[in-house]
Amino acid sequence: MNKKLLLLAVPIALVFGGCQSYTKPPMAIKHSTYTDIPDEEKVLFPEEMKTLTLEKAREIALANNPDFLRVKFSIDSARARYYQSFSSYAPTLNAGLSFNQSFSKVTSSSSGEKPWTFNTSVGPSLSGSWLIFDSLGREMNILAQKYSLNQAKDAQEDAKRLLLRSVAYAYNDVQQAISQKAIAEASIDYSRKMLKETQEKYDAGTALYSDVLNFQITLKNGELELIRSEYNIRAAKYVLAGTLGITDGTIPDAVEFEDATMPENDVLADVTVYLDSALANRPDLQQYRDRLETAKYTFWKSLTAFGPKVNANYNLGYSWSRNQTRLDRTTTSKSGSWSFNYGVSASWNIFNGFSDYFAALQSYASLAESDYSLAQTWITVVTDVRTAYDNYMTNIEKANIARDIYKLTKETRDLVENEYKAGSALVTRLNEAERSVVNAQHELLSAVINASNAKAQLEAAVYAFSDRDMEQDEGKGEDIDKKLEDGSASASAPASNSAQPAAVPAEQQAGN
Repeated sequence: MNKKLLLLAVPIALVFGGCQSYTKPPMAIKHSTYTDIPDEEKVLFPEEMKTLTLEKAREIALANNPDFLRVKFSIDSARARYYQSFSSYAPTLNAGLSFNQSFSKVTSSSSGEKPWTFNTSVGPSLSGSWLIFDSLGREMNILAQKYSLNQAKDAQEDAKRLLLRSVAYAYNDVQQAISQKAIAEASIDYSRKMLKETQEKYDAGTALYSDVLNFQITLKNGELELIRSEYNIRAAKYVLAGTLGITDGTIPDAVEFEDATMPENDVLADVTVYLDSALANRPDLQQYRDRLETAKYTFWKSLTAFGPKVNANYNLGYSWSRNQTRLDRTTTSKSGSWSFNYGVSASWNIFNGFSDYFAALQSYASLAESDYSLAQTWITVVTDVRTAYDNYMTNIEKANIARDIYKLTKETRDLVENEYKAGSALVTRLNEAERSVVNAQHELLSAVINASNAKAQLEAAVYAFSDRDMEQDEGKGEDIDKKLEDGSASASAPASNSAQPAAVPAEQQAGN
């Protein structure tokens, strides 16, 4: 390799070799069409994963969601600025090189001589300065950059908090859509069974043809609802896949989801416990605390402009020159010299048109703004926790009541069905009883999903995901068929510091 190119490559390698590399986004985003994208350039759903749990969904999202990954690199930028601020303590060193040549010739002379001269001079040098004192400006800047770095870390944690909540919401929507499909299928099975029995009675001359038509209509309505629920499943999967960062924009049909269940807790702590956790752990609140610290040190840095500054300066140089003069013969002279000088200078700005004064006022106003922003965020966190806490308890209470309503409507429907078969009840009464059962199933499903969403909301409000336990004991749901058959489900509403009822899953096809 050419020596000059080698010398040029060394500083380039030093600069870019220290830069942090990162994993590029999927190559699929470079394509302007979808059909010709190879699978290896996509982010696909893990092929080996047959069942997607909420925990796994959150892991996939944290690994692939572009918005979350984007926030992570703001930390690298802030860290670089923080380390850069320490460079103000180091001396500077600059290398210089001057090269000059001159040529002159006398074209007219009274003596008739026409000499010419040729001069060459080269002057390499090293120079620099060292800031000795700047009224603590460097120290204030370092502290400001330190808390700016902390802000970036807090922003990443807050992005994680919001992403985990979004994944839970999207996952619960898929569960709700799947359970709605189960309700529709159960309704179809019931209508098909009643249609068959009624058709047999009509053929035997013991039932009206209008009753046969009635069950044909209810069957078609069930099929219509099934189509709606199947679309809702696909749409919910699209949203979830986007949250997970899946480039295909959907989740394979073969992937199964956990049954929707109502969160179970043996003890729900007092709201003050959640408030303490949120005020200690919420990253968005910590971000505003660090922002206030940054503003404080930025303000103190602005005041250092009113103080003196002391600098040391130094210079090392070498000068070499060669002079040639030609008349009758060539005369050459050479000279070289070394030089070194240093000194200390101090400066103190007395007046610059109040520029430093107004800069300090601006920094002070930013400090006050950050202080009030922190106060507002603190209040917002408290409001979030109280709202999420009450929402969580309310939805569990509603789910318990909805479960009791479902049990009563199912029992009523079964009685009316027996009366209809005995000829003592009209088919319209049976239709009404069946609609009440289906509506109760949907209400119970909605209450269970809302309770799960409320739990995710409370987890986000207090920042209690994964290794952070939101409750003292968290159990899994039990099958609703078993609960409704054995009557083990409690209908009591949860209260602060009191035992909660057992968990209720959202599998709603029971009884149809």
